[in-house]
Amino acid sequence: MLVTLSVGTLIINLYIAGHVMSPTKIRNNVIKLSELSTKQPNYYFIQGYLMGLGVLPQMLPPSEWQPDLFGDINLQKESEIKYLESLMALYNQSMDKVIQNELKMPTKCSLSKQDYRDSLKPNMPLPSYCKGVLQALKNINKRMLDTGQKQALNNLSSVLKAFSNEKAATKEFGEFAQYNAQEYKRNYVYFMADAIFELRFSNDLTLSDEDEAEFNNSFLDEEPDELDELDELLELVLADTELKALEPIQMLLDIMESGLITKQFIKDNTGHFWGLHETRPYMMLRAHRANIHALHGYTQKAQSELEALLTLNPNDNQANRFLLMNCLIINKQWDKLDALLADFDFQELHATASRALSAFVKHGDSKPANDYKKMLQQQNKHFIKILTGQEKLKEQQPSYFSPGSKEEVAVYLDSLGKQAWISVPASLFWLRKK
Repeated sequence: MLVTLSVGTLIINLYIAGHVMSPTKIRNNVIKLSELSTKQPNYYFIQGYLMGLGVLPQMLPPSEWQPDLFGDINLQKESEIKYLESLMALYNQSMDKVIQNELKMPTKCSLSKQDYRDSLKPNMPLPSYCKGVLQALKNINKRMLDTGQKQALNNLSSVLKAFSNEKAATKEFGEFAQYNAQEYKRNYVYFMADAIFELRFSNDLTLSDEDEAEFNNSFLDEEPDELDELDELLELVLADTELKALEPIQMLLDIMESGLITKQFIKDNTGHFWGLHETRPYMMLRAHRANIHALHGYTQKAQSELEALLTLNPNDNQANRFLLMNCLIINKQWDKLDALLADFDFQELHATASRALSAFVKHGDSKPANDYKKMLQQQNKHFIKILTGQEKLKEQQPSYFSPGSKEEVAVYLDSLGKQAWISVPASLFWLRKK
């Protein structure tokens, strides 16, 4: 169990490359989640509340703060689990901001330079955000705080209350209200930073004797260097795409499966695996194993692994579907490909390319196939030229891409895109044909 958590900490940090959800996706899903709840907080209230959780002296588990924020949540469909995943993604982003001292309010939480009161009307971003933070701060047991911590918390609360509504603002800002409001808003980040430091990171808030004993005892059975060595091994494994990496991958998976991720655990949590942070190292290792198999020509093994991962997490936060599409094409499993494309009915480059190949196999040089070829050209002007050798890619590609860019095509090629087209006779000649 302890080993699994250590592994998870490392891999989650390694993961943050290009597979996280977009801000728009997170926002939309969180709003939909709120609409299914009894309290139905608006998005800015939610953002404020999550940031407020970062001020608490001790982390509050989701089982406690989610009911406080939303009340009861009525999830009726399995597909709605993704809303919770987006909420946790937003929560993780908020905690990262606390650690990195990125404490500014969202851009929309602005203050009118003409009349501050225009920004404090009910349900406006600024008061909603401040009320959210204040709601989270109610989870603090003030009796456990020392004098410095209480002062820092009171200073922050005063600023937040002042921006919660027009009446409170008028009382707090006094005669030179417009000027004072601007100053309060400008200094908010300093009050927030001071509160976080005093409550979370100062040495004044010490562990009780019982807590300290429990913390120390939890490591008695662990070899001092074992976890460090394991983390180092993980880093090396995830960077290695050679077949020799399969052995340490299996070893790490065995460790995880002997701890938290048992057969019963997998059975109980299949369908929403990615929503549990403890499972992410496990899933990333399995995805990496699939990638190694695919790169070395073992596409059937890769396919089986990727299909299993999609069963565990149908929302496919890892984007395993991209490699799976091309494995299915190479393995000539067209019915499975069509089913996968139906499950992920997105206008993604990988999907359009897969639909083009499927149509070409079924209908040859035909209108359905040519319609998809035209769509490919519209989605990415570089795709056809790069696939057919008319345009080259840089040897070193960045870890990110934008739709329609050469980098997007590079990502497609990295998931066996070129091999997929080569596996379909005459497809590249057809692709190049005007």
